[in-house]
Amino acid sequence: MPKDEDQAERLARLAREAHERAEALDLAADGSEASDAHHHPAEAATDAEARERQLQAQLRLKEEEERLLRLAEAAERGEYGICVDCGGAIPAARLEIVPDAERCVSCQEAASGGRRR
Repeated sequence: MPKDEDQAERLARLAREAHERAEALDLAADGSEASDAHHHPAEAATDAEARERQLQAQLRLKEEEERLLRLAEAAERGEYGICVDCGGAIPAARLEIVPDAERCVSCQEAASGGRRR
């Protein structure tokens, strides 16, 4: 299925991009993390909050990368675009906009308490 193969390549590329964005956020890996020696407690709190946001962003990107890699494997098997909940087809327009969608719109709304993704 050539179309699925194209999707597999696209998903793998998106996974690599998510990985690169997560690595770019990794202060510990590049050694650029600033010292925690501050003169004022508010500065330390601000830095801690910024690190927390950064770690949350890294976690989201790593989860996105893992999801995209799973979906790339599904595309290679010819199973990309099948809702994990109901087994129905996920519309191509949805996959174009949200390539890492694992559910059709109705199942996603049910899974997320009425919020779309």
